[in-house]
Amino acid sequence: MASLDLFRNVINTVAFSQGEVIFQEGDPGDVMYLIKEGQVEIKNGETILTTFHPGDMFGEMALISKEPRSATAAAKTDCTLLPVDEEKFLYLVQHTPYFSLHVMSVLAQRLRALLENRAQ
Repeated sequence: MASLDLFRNVINTVAFSQGEVIFQEGDPGDVMYLIKEGQVEIKNGETILTTFHPGDMFGEMALISKEPRSATAAAKTDCTLLPVDEEKFLYLVQHTPYFSLHVMSVLAQRLRALLENRAQ
């Protein structure tokens, strides 16, 4: 939950009800999210790729690459999210080395898991 520590004083949260779509595959990727409460499923079509929990981030790939969303995110449970737009993301990258390292670590872990799944 170290990522959430960076946002402990943030008051602009967004709430989603169970089953509500947060973003669709193909949508513009102008915001990433940190999960404060609840769970979020990432889907490709009807296939659930992963489930994220409090402290996890998602949506960062499209924000970084400026490409459309590669998957759909939906609230598995009622959830509260902390949105991070491009301006806030760039500020954190420039002023908080831990945040940059954390984002890189998350991306590396996801890539490693994808490669391991393909090898099986």
